[in-house]
This record gives sequence, structure tokens and C-alpha cells, in this order.
Amino acid sequence: MNEKKNQPDPQWSEEQELNQRLHQKRIRNFTLNLVDEEENEVDISVDPQPSGAETGGAAFSQAEEVEAISSFSDPTKAQPMESGKPTAAEKAAAQKARSAHRQRNRSKRKKNRRIFRAVWAVMIVFVGLSLGQYMVAGINDMLAIGRTPIDITVDIPKDPTLEQVVTILEERGVIDNPEFFTLYVKLTSSEDYFRKGTFQVSTGMDYEALINTLQNNSSRLDVVDVTFREGMTVQEVAALLEEKGVCDGEEVLKLCNSTTYDETYEMLPLIPDNEGRVYRLEGYLFPDTYQFYVDENPENAVQRLIRNCNLKLTNNIRAKAEERGFTIDELLTLASIVQLEAANKEDMYKVSSVLQNRLRDGQEYDIYTLDCDSTVYYPYRSKEEIPEAERETFVSAYNTYANRGLPPGPICSPGMDAIDAVLNPEETNYYYFCHDENGKAYYARTSWEHEQNLKKAGLR
Repeated sequence: MNEKKNQPDPQWSEEQELNQRLHQKRIRNFTLNLVDEEENEVDISVDPQPSGAETGGAAFSQAEEVEAISSFSDPTKAQPMESGKPTAAEKAAAQKARSAHRQRNRSKRKKNRRIFRAVWAVMIVFVGLSLGQYMVAGINDMLAIGRTPIDITVDIPKDPTLEQVVTILEERGVIDNPEFFTLYVKLTSSEDYFRKGTFQVSTGMDYEALINTLQNNSSRLDVVDVTFREGMTVQEVAALLEEKGVCDGEEVLKLCNSTTYDETYEMLPLIPDNEGRVYRLEGYLFPDTYQFYVDENPENAVQRLIRNCNLKLTNNIRAKAEERGFTIDELLTLASIVQLEAANKEDMYKVSSVLQNRLRDGQEYDIYTLDCDSTVYYPYRSKEEIPEAERETFVSAYNTYANRGLPPGPICSPGMDAIDAVLNPEETNYYYFCHDENGKAYYARTSWEHEQNLKKAGLR
């Protein structure tokens, strides 16, 4: 039974052989008629489909024939025949089709290049026109061309960013092109130098003038005049600067206990490091009227007062102080006491005489201290100013009733009259003085005379 099943069917073998012959005949008989090259048409003709009788019932359908033939119809993708080699005509036709295909691609590429070049040219023209228009508008704004000059006040905040400055200028109508102004500032490396202040600018200013105005303090309108009277202490100076909106008082006090300015002014490194000294720069903030900017740098504000003191202490004054045996710090210390003890300018020269007589001759007359009320509670003016928690136990190193000689440093900022009184005291033999409530001065040579004067002044 197995042997019969494995033997080939004679009828099926004959049909298969017939179908194979018919297929090979159709391949040999089909022709490729290539029509006009520009129309790119291929005419494929085949023998009429054999009847069912010829194929023995296994003939291909028309759709199958077209599918079989179309697999050879693209000469650019010709594939080997199932049997036999392509004829010379078929090779020529395929070569001609490939040539036509390449020619069409070249034409297409040329056309695409022309379109691309045209689009690119249009884009260049468009970008050029846009850039040109932007540059013209920007340059006109940079040079303030076409803007009517109008004075405008602008307020720049503290530590401003470039964006903040540009926004303010645009809103106030000072500039018309914020983007171009921003670009100009960055190109000129000016963006880090804007400062707080109120400035007066004009719409007629070009960018360079505008930037210079906003970065220069001399153009600011927010200035305040501050007068420091003679006899003010460092604490009072700091409080007044803060009250006027110039700078923070605590920052001022820190600077007055620092060596920040020592390299700038040669008199400052000579300040002695006396024990108990409260403020290193007390006495060096010269009393005068100054003009400050609102929210000014504290370092600049304090330096302005020190610079004035340095200028006021001329070479002649320093030389005369040296002749009298005083250092600059001792001169200012004694002058600060004269400033607070004397009733008026005339009185200063006699008070200075009394104090210097005590310093010079005190030991001879058993007078070892200056005994000045103004020094008792320094750095406070009176006992009431001392913080309540410290009031009863407070002891000042500056108290000239308890300590011999000059205190550790000045007790206020003396004026030029007090300084001159120290350098040119009146020649007297007084060792005591006092004043009544109206400022009338009483001077004495001895302690007994002084006790009588105290009674006259209503102090006993």
C-alpha cells in the first residue's frame, strides 16, 4: 500500500509538463514595444490565452498573465529570466529605458535647483529688507533722530538690572527701540554701571549721552543736604545719616571702627590702639554741611567726612600741634573736650588754657585730672541715655574725674575754632572753670576760688 502511494501519477505529470511548456512559449513570444520616449509607455503583447483544452484545465487566468508579464516590464529593474538569457532587443530596450529615466531625473534636478535658487533669493531679499528696516529704525533711535527734546525725570531703583532700566526708559518715552538700546548697552559693556537715583534726562539725548547721565552721580536729583554741627558724636552722625535717607546707621558705626580708610589717609594709621576706645574714628568726621545722594554707599558717605577732616588739618596745623607736643589724635581729643566744655568761641581759648595748665602743671598743684563733665558718660551724653540695664553699673573709660590725663580718644567732632583754641590757648594761670545756666564763665586759680565761683554760678 505504501509503494502505490509513493509512485507518481502519470496524468498529473503530463499536465505539469504541458503547463511548463506553455509558460515558456508565452515568455518567448511576448514583445516589448516602447513607444515615444517622452510618453514613457510600454506596450506589452502576448499570444492569446490558450483554451482550457490546451492547458488541460490548468490554464492561467488573464490577471495572472498580466502579473507575470508586468514583473519584466520595468527595464530599470529587469531580473533574470526563469530560463534562458535576455535577447539583444530586450537589452537594448532596457538600456534605452534606463537612459530615459536618467534624463528625466536630470531635468527634474535642474528644475528643482531653479526653484530652490528663486526661493533662496526671495528669502535673502526679504531678510535684507527686514534687517535694513530694523537697522534704520535702531540707528535713528540711537541718535535720537526725529525725537522732540523733552526733559523727563526717571527713577532708577537700587541695584537695577538692565531689563529694569530699559523698561523704565521705554515707559517714560525716553527711547523707542528697547531691543536696540539693550544691544547697544551690551556691545559697549555698560550694563553693570547703572545706579539708583532720580535723574533728569531728555528725549533728545542719544544713547551715549543717556547712558553717561544715568551712570553719573552728578546728574542725580535725589540729593540731600546734611549739616553736622560741631560737637556731634559718631553715634549722632550715624543716626542723622540714616534719618536723612543717606545710608544705614549701623553700617556707619562699623566703618568708624574699621581700618577701611587707613591706606588712603596717612593720619589714620597713627591712631593709637588705646584700651577702652569706643569708636576709632571719633573726632575724625569733620563737622560741616555736606551734600549726599539718597541711598548712598555708606563707605562713600563716611569717607567724605574723613576727607574733609584731612583737608582741614593742614600742614601748618600739624606742624604747630607737633611744636606744642601733641599728636593729631591728642589735638583732636583735647579740642573735642574744649568743644563741649566752652560756652562760646571766646570762652574756648580760656577753657583750653585751663586744661593745658592742668596737663602741664597739675602734679605741682596736686591736680591730676581734668574733671570735665562732658567725659563722664561717653559715648552717651548723659546718664539718662545709658541703657537702663547698664545705667547703675556703667563706667566710662573716658571719665576725666576718675582717670588721669586725656581720655582714650576724642569724645566728639571738634570744629576749627576748638582746634585753633588748643593750638593758641590764652595765656592764663587758671586751673579751674565753671559756667552758670546762662553760659557765663567763671575762672579760678585755686580750689578755694573755684568753690566761691560754684556758689556764684548756682552750682552749690
